[in-house]
Amino acid sequence: MIKTLRSWWKDSEISNLIGRKKVDSSIFEYGTQIPVEFHVDFSEANQGKAPALGTSQKIVLIYKNQTFEARLQNVDQKSADREALQIRYDSNKELKQFMISQFQATYQYITAKKAENSGKKNIVVPDAQAEYIEFYATRTPFEYRIELITQQGSPNVWWVNQGNTINAGKTEGVIWAPLKNSNGNPVHHWETMREVKRGDIILHYANKHLRYVSRVIDPAQIAPRPSSFANSNWEEEGRLVRTDYFEVSPAIPLELFNQQLMKLNITQGPLNSIGGVNQGYLYRFTIPGLQLIQHLSKDVNWPAFTQFEVANPVIEETITLPEIKDENVRKTVYQVKAYIKQNGFHYTDPLIENFYLSLKTKPFVILAGISGTGKTKLVKLFAESVGATGENGQFTLIPVRPDWNDPTDLIGYQDLSGRFKPGRLTEVMVTASLPENRNRPYFICLDEMNLARVEHYFSDLLSLLESQRWMDGQIVTEPLIPYASLDRVEDQELYGDLGIPENVYLIGTVNMDETTYPFSKKVLDRANTLEFNHIDLTQLPWSEGDEEQEIVEIGPVSQRFFRADYLNLVNVGAENKELVKRTTNKLVAINQILEEIHAQVGFRIRDTISFYSIYAERFGLLTEDEAFDLQLLQKILPRIQGSHTSVKRVLLKLLKVCLEGESLQVNDLLDDASTLYSRWDAGKEAPAAKYPQSARKLAFMLRRLEEDGFTSFWLS
Repeated sequence: MIKTLRSWWKDSEISNLIGRKKVDSSIFEYGTQIPVEFHVDFSEANQGKAPALGTSQKIVLIYKNQTFEARLQNVDQKSADREALQIRYDSNKELKQFMISQFQATYQYITAKKAENSGKKNIVVPDAQAEYIEFYATRTPFEYRIELITQQGSPNVWWVNQGNTINAGKTEGVIWAPLKNSNGNPVHHWETMREVKRGDIILHYANKHLRYVSRVIDPAQIAPRPSSFANSNWEEEGRLVRTDYFEVSPAIPLELFNQQLMKLNITQGPLNSIGGVNQGYLYRFTIPGLQLIQHLSKDVNWPAFTQFEVANPVIEETITLPEIKDENVRKTVYQVKAYIKQNGFHYTDPLIENFYLSLKTKPFVILAGISGTGKTKLVKLFAESVGATGENGQFTLIPVRPDWNDPTDLIGYQDLSGRFKPGRLTEVMVTASLPENRNRPYFICLDEMNLARVEHYFSDLLSLLESQRWMDGQIVTEPLIPYASLDRVEDQELYGDLGIPENVYLIGTVNMDETTYPFSKKVLDRANTLEFNHIDLTQLPWSEGDEEQEIVEIGPVSQRFFRADYLNLVNVGAENKELVKRTTNKLVAINQILEEIHAQVGFRIRDTISFYSIYAERFGLLTEDEAFDLQLLQKILPRIQGSHTSVKRVLLKLLKVCLEGESLQVNDLLDDASTLYSRWDAGKEAPAAKYPQSARKLAFMLRRLEEDGFTSFWLS
């Protein structure tokens, strides 16, 4: 939400922004008055603390490596019967001189206008020439980081996301954005159009590539939407900037520079904290950012107006993994869902959230269900939405063959000459382990994984997944290919002691029918099993109004988005301990039921379910009950099968847990439970349940047991 009061402005979507102040004469003289409507923003930044009425509090302003002292003053304006909050630095000559030196354009404009108007004080700077100071909250009360938006010296650099409007914009030589959205509100990435000035540089991004660079001919003017901009959701009135396009050839893929660009920490820039492109239009950029891209794309003939003296020509080839804010995880997951939907595939909620949380919990996930439900397509589109494609090598599809009875097809073998012949999986892991690829996730889809016995060809990998541990800030495993097992020096250097890199994610798709093999508990313990048997054929790849939706596009996403934060319960912070205790207590009750058929779970599953629940709560993707419901469905129920009365008793007791609050007489239902499970028959509204998805599955398993004399998770 955007808030605008006189010379102050704020968009609540900009992380830690307290407010942006348009520079006027007060900035050069004493400081600034803070509108009453912004008092709450400063109070939040100060963690609820405030100077008492009639007093002041010392504050610190931080700009890059410089710090300045000022005061936050709460003035008692008795005559107006109100408080007045001010940032004051009347006697700080150093800070006032700093403001004059940084905002030269505004200072000179105001000085000239005062001279023309005999010392007139209220000089209003036009938006096209305006400069701004932004205040950002830090973790310390009364300490603010400031950013300066200036007009002086070099041109400003901007980044525009154009998508399917790029050809129209290029043809007409413009960029255009509405004044307000469909709700009648201004949007910050459209409001930036006001600040574009003649001579500025714009980088034009579309379809995961930088495709044009342009120089601004005329600053923004109010103008109707160009006829070639076909999105009918936009308002008719907007701002138009005329600009001279220059084609970037070859187009520059985002993945070439996004990881290094994040290191520059461009304020209100186009990339989010996980390396994807923010969904919006016009974003701030910098000359150092432009120079970094130029350095990494030496085959592009950049126009002369983009050439500047290189301030720091040394570009590091690798960077540390960026921190990722929890709120950005949720936004990215929802964008992934939108990307998949616009590609014509619909999956019931919360499947995408569940898939992401399962990968985050452990890098091995099984997608099970009947043929033709989109399991393989889900993996491909999910990977593609975060920048991992077959073309860049970050997505690999490996069809499993029925004759696989050992790991050589996946991992490799030494031929008669002693040369190591790598399998497809090993080739991917070698690439993923390179330093320059450490920030990129790699997805391997083992298609129709159970056409062969999984334990025969995959057991080595399953064991290695259990050896994960932290080492120097990275997750490592025991070696898949021991150094000593290789004969040739060349092979030892390339493959020796190769483990499973932390940025490799394994997803198996399986069909459960008469042509496939069942899973052992060793496999089930080490994976989340997501089932696709509940199909709604009425979901079509289009719906009314979809053609008016803006294209959703997600660029490359950092490996940090997927990497596990916890490997053992000792890694869990104090803030999560109560959730772990509640989850453990639920599992203790479940284990008491499972003991009757010797299907109880151990520490591995307890930890996995705890981690899943923590992620779900941290990222706001699922409630605690929704998370436990899915884990009960995916980690517990697949272990249950059999034909004995004891199995039926366990199913009934588990169903009673799922229907918490409903009185079920288990012994009365042992002979005939049809009145219970028939409540989930097709066409009926499912009964209310604490854990509805597990309850539905248990009802189907009960039906199979009574009708066929045998039941299993996989038969329903």
